[in-house]
Amino acid sequence: MDASKFILIGLVLTICAFIFQLIGLASPYWIFIESDGDKVYSGLWKTCAYSKLFDKSQCFDLPLIPDWLKAVRATSILGLLLVLVALVMLILRMSVMKDRKPALLAAIGTTFVGALFILVSIAVYASKKEEFDKGTVTIANYHFAFAFSIIAMLAALGAGAIMMIEVVKS
Repeated sequence: MDASKFILIGLVLTICAFIFQLIGLASPYWIFIESDGDKVYSGLWKTCAYSKLFDKSQCFDLPLIPDWLKAVRATSILGLLLVLVALVMLILRMSVMKDRKPALLAAIGTTFVGALFILVSIAVYASKKEEFDKGTVTIANYHFAFAFSIIAMLAALGAGAIMMIEVVKS
């Protein structure tokens, strides 16, 4: 593969964005609440609780899913799928379509749109944080899966920007 360094950097950043978003999407660690030794972790799909009194941890699916959480799930999944499409387009560009600009343009477009969908999911989730703070003495804190989704969005934006340099250069 004799791809330019910009495409290789874009490929590495796109792979990182995909992995970070996959971990962020699947992990039940978007938000963390601790009160008197009891801990609650919650993600997009599950909530896990640890009771200090019983020294027991239990995870369960979210029973009632509000519409805003459905929107966060949907935009997160769309963002992940678009980053995956960008990854496929980059691999095609590097192997089969070496001299074809449309494959690179498609990779750039899907990378930016994927980052936009991830941004929307992050923004909607962050705007609803006060719902987690209701009825608790302590304030809910964001956890690593939330941060991984932010890193995925930044990596996707970086990948798109780096690949844009290749388009302008050629």
